[in-house]
Amino acid sequence: MFTNQKACTIYEKTVQNRAPTYIRHTTGAVYWEESDAQAQSNTSRTDAGAVFCSVPVKSLTGYLPKKDDRIVKGICEAQQPPKDAYTIMSVKDFRYGSLAVQHIEITAE
Repeated sequence: MFTNQKACTIYEKTVQNRAPTYIRHTTGAVYWEESDAQAQSNTSRTDAGAVFCSVPVKSLTGYLPKKDDRIVKGICEAQQPPKDAYTIMSVKDFRYGSLAVQHIEITAE
């Protein structure tokens, strides 16, 4: 599977004492694509500031992201997500078939 970034950082959103807190997870190599302009096709619409991230199964580290988690390109050492982190809107699980094509797809804004 084609990758263009060394890693990404995912901040798992949890709630403690009615306040959101985050647990940091990192992945291995990923495919990362940002859309800068508004584009529209027959089947979908991509807004400005959207991100598509494909994580090969060999890059997963045991945590499967979920909606409302935060994602950042590269490895981020901060314990809280930075202001430029994207909010995950959907996660699609494609962990079936040949090991060479197994992956998850993340879309975020």
